Amino acid sequence: MADKPGKKTARSHAATVKAAVQEQVKGKPGISLRLKLVVFLGIVSFALYANSLKNGYALDDVTAITFNALVQKGISAVPELLHTPYHWGFKLITNDLYRPLSLVMFAVEYQFFGPNPAPGHMMNILLFAGCVVLLFLFLDALFEQKKTAAAFIAALLFALHPIHTEVVDNIKSRDELLCFFFAFLSLVMYLKYIKSGKPAQIITGSFCFFLSLLSKETAITFLAVIPLVFFFYQNENRKRSVFITLCAAGAAIVFLAIRFSVLSVYHANHFFENYFIKNELAQPGLPFESRIATAILMLGHYLRLLFVPYPLICDYSYNTIPFAHFSDPAVLLSLAAYLFLAFLGVKRILKNSKDPYAFGIFFFLVTISLFSNIPFLTGTTMGERLLFFPSVGFCMVAAFLIEMLAGRSVESVQAVLKTPKVLWIIFPVCIIYSGITINRNSDWQNDLTLFSADVKKAPGNCRLNFFIGDIMLNSLSTENDLTKLTKGVHDVIPYLTNSVVIYDGYATAHYDLGTSYFTLDQFDSAEIHYKKAIECDQTDINFFLQLGRVYFVEKKYQQSVDINKRALVLKPDFTTVIANIGFSYLNAGNYDSAICYLNKVAFAEPGFNGINEMLANAWKAKGDLDSARKYEANAHRSSP
Repeated sequence: MADKPGKKTARSHAATVKAAVQEQVKGKPGISLRLKLVVFLGIVSFALYANSLKNGYALDDVTAITFNALVQKGISAVPELLHTPYHWGFKLITNDLYRPLSLVMFAVEYQFFGPNPAPGHMMNILLFAGCVVLLFLFLDALFEQKKTAAAFIAALLFALHPIHTEVVDNIKSRDELLCFFFAFLSLVMYLKYIKSGKPAQIITGSFCFFLSLLSKETAITFLAVIPLVFFFYQNENRKRSVFITLCAAGAAIVFLAIRFSVLSVYHANHFFENYFIKNELAQPGLPFESRIATAILMLGHYLRLLFVPYPLICDYSYNTIPFAHFSDPAVLLSLAAYLFLAFLGVKRILKNSKDPYAFGIFFFLVTISLFSNIPFLTGTTMGERLLFFPSVGFCMVAAFLIEMLAGRSVESVQAVLKTPKVLWIIFPVCIIYSGITINRNSDWQNDLTLFSADVKKAPGNCRLNFFIGDIMLNSLSTENDLTKLTKGVHDVIPYLTNSVVIYDGYATAHYDLGTSYFTLDQFDSAEIHYKKAIECDQTDINFFLQLGRVYFVEKKYQQSVDINKRALVLKPDFTTVIANIGFSYLNAGNYDSAICYLNKVAFAEPGFNGINEMLANAWKAKGDLDSARKYEANAHRSSP
């Protein structure tokens, strides 16, 4: 029986729809594959750092979270965090940094979770996974899905690379993660705009770039990356490329205007953060060429760490990498490597404006330039976290080279990734990098585990020696067993001694040494180091107080009075210092002066511990028993 015309038409239409759907399905495997790659990258990123969830706070977390008074106010502090310098809640200084976004996140987390590091570590891991995914999406879009395999390999290498452990494991480095996340999100949105021309996309991209700048100033290098992307690799629409560049520049100008309104002066570098700053104790008569040579040497160390990420160290302060000269072969090798990269990048981009190798090289050179310490000094000498952006260029070039091993005839992503030559490279690298990363995460468990691990790798680092000594000394403050206390202090002294041998101007290390020797009743040595601490830093009142304490124990009462009077200049209303002066006068037999100072304490702080007993003793020594009895009665009434 023949079909009716209506049925034929319906069947014909159904067949057409079915064919169209099948055709669409055939066209979607790429999208589906990219989704699988995205999920895989996210899972790998999370799995690599899952063991860091049990870690506590470490290193710079003290400035951003654990001792940051503003952050600990929670959400109520957000308005103040937005218009104050970065360290305002930790230390009231005006010449500082402006990175409010990470602090705002910390305040919100503190509001809901309190002093619990686990949510902070979780957020860092999730953000890192987001960074890895965005890197893949950006590279895939940049090369118009023609190099998906290379984009995936680059993102995978970025996820696995152990150089990123500091950024992910140190909660404070949320600023790096947010900066990267929003910077690459802005690039992804700009790439969408260059294709579609939708205003919402360029507005979103510019806002993301602004958020990246609010996270950390590192994003300013994207003012060079953005033109590189849109005038060389995505240059089909020059008008939109110009518009993107102008919008990014506008976002940067708004950020800089806000930054300059918040900060009264430029960030003041400190010798302990960047030892290129002139310091006669550390490098007397250091010539300028030596500073430049050492900066070039450190750039070479960055390259080495990208190829061989070992040893990893949380602190590169003085004297991890000693000062060098242009006669040193390592300096010349580093200089040659960077000149070659610059030459190769220029040569390749002139030959082919869309050369992927050139993009990777220029991305690395542009983003590392900010931390070179050559045109200007930065806030730190060297740091592994500073490779977070530049490592993208390294991973890109490595990925393109690995993809090349598959041969030009192999085009599909699956075929590239299954090529034996590719697998022979990727698989061992994945195993080695994963092992180093997971093992390094355990070092970041807390300050003690971190510094104990790193001081072995950098015994010439003055701060690492001090850090481990200081932590060990503080841990002994509640020790009641005299034998254990004595042994513990003896274990501390070598680290602190190493610190001051490396850099004699380390005031806090001398102070800790003084405290160590005082604990051991070695008062002569304690006196030497407290004096040295004051010589190095005359602004810390604790140095004066402790030296006064040594003088008192040694019965050098007049010297105790003199040093406490110097402390009083720093803080005129500090009753503890005033009481120390009065008590020293009392023991020296100068009763009138003792009563004068002790009365000041009694007036300012009537409940000051033992003040009435001291006054009673002073009056009794003068022979005025009536006054003595009055203060004895006061002491009796104030006692519980």
